[in-house]
Amino acid sequence: MIRRTSFITAALLALAMILGVFSTDTASAQGQRCFPETNQCISGPIRTYWEKNGGLPIFGFPITDQHQETVEGRTLQVQWFERDRLEIQADGTVTAGRLGVELLDKQGRPWQVGSQLSPDAGCLGNFPTGYQVCGTFAKFWQNNGGLTRLGYPVTAEIQETIEGQIYTVQYFERRRFELHGGQVLLGLLGREVHDFAPPADICTQIPASVNAYVEPNCGPGGTVFGAIGGGFASGESIGFYVTAPDQSVIGTPDQVKADKDGISGVAAFYSSVNSAPGIYAISFEGVKSHHKAIGYFRIK
Repeated sequence: MIRRTSFITAALLALAMILGVFSTDTASAQGQRCFPETNQCISGPIRTYWEKNGGLPIFGFPITDQHQETVEGRTLQVQWFERDRLEIQADGTVTAGRLGVELLDKQGRPWQVGSQLSPDAGCLGNFPTGYQVCGTFAKFWQNNGGLTRLGYPVTAEIQETIEGQIYTVQYFERRRFELHGGQVLLGLLGREVHDFAPPADICTQIPASVNAYVEPNCGPGGTVFGAIGGGFASGESIGFYVTAPDQSVIGTPDQVKADKDGISGVAAFYSSVNSAPGIYAISFEGVKSHHKAIGYFRIK
C-alpha cells in the first residue's frame, strides 16, 4: 500500500504539472515581472528596489528594458520608468536618477539660484540649494524618503502647465511634486526626460532676405540690427522702414545712399527690451529706381 500510494502521488504530481496546476510562468521563473501595459519587464536588483520602494504609484510602469547608459560621466546599467530612472551603481546598490535637475537643465531653466537662507514658519529649509519645502509638499517629502530618495528642492513652488492643466509644482533633484486637488503626485519625469526633444532653434527659422543682408539676423530685445540692400542705382537715395510681426510699420524720414556698386548705406534698427518677439522685415526702396530690397530678422 505504501508503494502504491507513493506511486499514485507521484503520478498525480506529474499530471498536475503537465496540466499546469503547479505551473509557474516563464517570466517569474526567470525572476522577471512583466507589464503588458508597456511590454517591458523588470528583474534583479531593479525589480527588488521597485517593489520595496513604492512600486507603481512611485515609479510607474517600465518604459525601456534594462541597458547600459552613461550618466553624469559614469557607465551604468539603468532602466527607465514613467516617473524615474533607476540606476545600478558600481557597488550593486540601486539609486534613483537626478531627473528633476536633468529636465531643468535640458530646458535651460536655472535652478542653482535659491536665496532662502532660513525657512518660513511651517517649512523645511536650510538646504544648500537655497529653497524651502512647505505644507503638503513638506509632509510628502518627509514621508517618502526625503533627501535620500527625492533630493533637495531645486525650485520654489511654481505654477506649471502639464497636459493642458495648470498645477502647483515644485522640482527636487530627483522628482517633481504636483498638487492635484490637494493630493501630491509625482510627475512623469522618466517619460519626459527620456523622450525630451530640444526645442527647435528659432534663429534658423527666418525667411531668406531678398537683395539684402541683416547682421545680426536674430537676437533678444535690445539688440541693434544693421541692414544693407543691393541692386540700386549708383548714388541714389534710398528710403527704408521696418515692418513688425503684427504688420505695423515703423517708419523714419531718414534715407541712406547707394554707393557706386548700388549697395545701400547701413540702416540700423534699435530694438528695445520690450520689443515684441517675432519676425521683422526691413524694407529698402530706391527713390528714383523704385527698386526694392527686404531683409528679415527675428527678435526672440
